[in-house]
Amino acid sequence: MSSVPKIEVLFQDESLVIVNKPAGLPVHETSDPLRAHVQGLLEKQLAHKLVLHHRLDLETTGVLVFGHDRPDVNKAMTDIFRDREIEKIYWAVVDGRWLESWTEVVTYIKKLPGGKWGNVPKGKSGAFAKSLFKVLASNGERSWLEVKLETGRTHQIRLHCLEKQHTILGDRTYGRADKRGYPMALHARSLEFPHPLSGKILRVEAPAPDYWAEYFLKGLKN
Repeated sequence: MSSVPKIEVLFQDESLVIVNKPAGLPVHETSDPLRAHVQGLLEKQLAHKLVLHHRLDLETTGVLVFGHDRPDVNKAMTDIFRDREIEKIYWAVVDGRWLESWTEVVTYIKKLPGGKWGNVPKGKSGAFAKSLFKVLASNGERSWLEVKLETGRTHQIRLHCLEKQHTILGDRTYGRADKRGYPMALHARSLEFPHPLSGKILRVEAPAPDYWAEYFLKGLKN
């Protein structure tokens, strides 16, 4: 991956700019002002300021939504995310065989000392989290999953895979680093939501990085 990649634009109009986030880039400025980030690179490409409407983890790839900093759009997008008028679909590749019967995972997620997040027992101040899972393919050693988020908690998919003891490939926080150095196999595949101005349903899909086919998905069967 180039140290300063061009950000792939998936959709753009007078309200929104939706991109395919690459792995290894933070979505916005960090404590290091010299570190490249998606928002800064995209603002340079488009030559104007943008508003970030949600976030993805550092190594997560896929659909990421920005706006053109219009007050009406900003308010509408805030309402859409707050009211969960948005369908989020992710792809993940995990260690081992994910059982077809594991279609739903529910836990309570809480921030833990040291900066990690964890699944905690109900009643221990954790936030309710629910994910829906579908097996797309597996070979026993790895499973390719489609994940629909019913809630949007920090590290939710990663923790729900941990809950089933089948962590995401390359997840160095909750599982193990990939032995070949690939980023974590978590990809924001699609978002579907009403357009902030027209109200018409907008669905945007992001292709997975090339290395998914070359490595993560190689040898998997439906």
